[in-house]
Amino acid sequence: MRGFLLLAGLALVTACGRAPAPNPGPDPAPEEPAPNVRTTSLMNGFITIRAVLPPHATGPVPAIVTFLGGDDVLAAMGVAAVSYEIHWKLLRGLAPPKEEAPPPAPGTPPRTWGKWLLASPSPRTVGQGYFQLIAGNGEQTVPKVLDWLATLPEIDAGRLGVAGFSTNGFVALVAAAHDPRIRVAVAVAACGDWPTFLAQSPLALGGEEPFDPEPAYRRFIARTDPIRHPRRLVHAALLMVNGDDDPAIPFACASATADALRRAYAAAGVPERFRFAVVPGGGHEVQPDARWETLGWVQRWLVETPPAALGGPRRRSTPSARWRLPGASG
Repeated sequence: MRGFLLLAGLALVTACGRAPAPNPGPDPAPEEPAPNVRTTSLMNGFITIRAVLPPHATGPVPAIVTFLGGDDVLAAMGVAAVSYEIHWKLLRGLAPPKEEAPPPAPGTPPRTWGKWLLASPSPRTVGQGYFQLIAGNGEQTVPKVLDWLATLPEIDAGRLGVAGFSTNGFVALVAAAHDPRIRVAVAVAACGDWPTFLAQSPLALGGEEPFDPEPAYRRFIARTDPIRHPRRLVHAALLMVNGDDDPAIPFACASATADALRRAYAAAGVPERFRFAVVPGGGHEVQPDARWETLGWVQRWLVETPPAALGGPRRRSTPSARWRLPGASG
């Protein structure tokens, strides 16, 4: 109470002009980025990118698009840590005006399948929007980030990687399968067997019924799901880290993905480029274990291994010619 009265008294004195108002001074200058940080924006600010370079690099350095954290450790290893953000709010002005919804009918609300971003009014489309977003990031956004990195003289465009956890782990798998410039990929708490994931994960059907997608959705999965095309990944050194007690990512999904990839890497004559690290008793949050696995993998394949040892791109990649909204046709 005493403190409140003191503050009130000071305010009254100031209001009566008995004490001069402090001079606020000029507005503070905008904060300058650190000398070792590079930033850019694409598509009128729709995508922003940030690259943290090793502060004492003397030549072009490898770079990894990552959402796993540990930028300072990567910098100490001589690796640039890159992140991006998509500003979906900029699309609000393009959305058509919402029509007035009719009042809900009395009775039981309509059933939905799945949770969070995977929710759907039909079990045949559960997770469709979620995986379209993943495909849009992996096939369009990440390649645009790599395009920009290739323009920076501080970056070695022959040593690029991608790493992500959970949703961004799915993105990492799709991006590595789509863009042969990616030399190293890390997928933590993610998988490539999407039908198994959608059938068994509690975020989707949770084992209540088989997953039977609609024809267009089935074709999309057949085209995009990494487990359907494991040879698309063998150009990259790929690390998967999964807990065997993950409530969100069924271990059957992760192990089926690993089996398919292990066979593909062996058939390509490069079995050492694939590693499946299982965290015993690990749930969805396996970052402490995954961080050490990731740093060791990046050190081995992105820092110590010359680009020539991984071979050159097997096909020309032109994914960034244009950017479409996920799920758009054409």
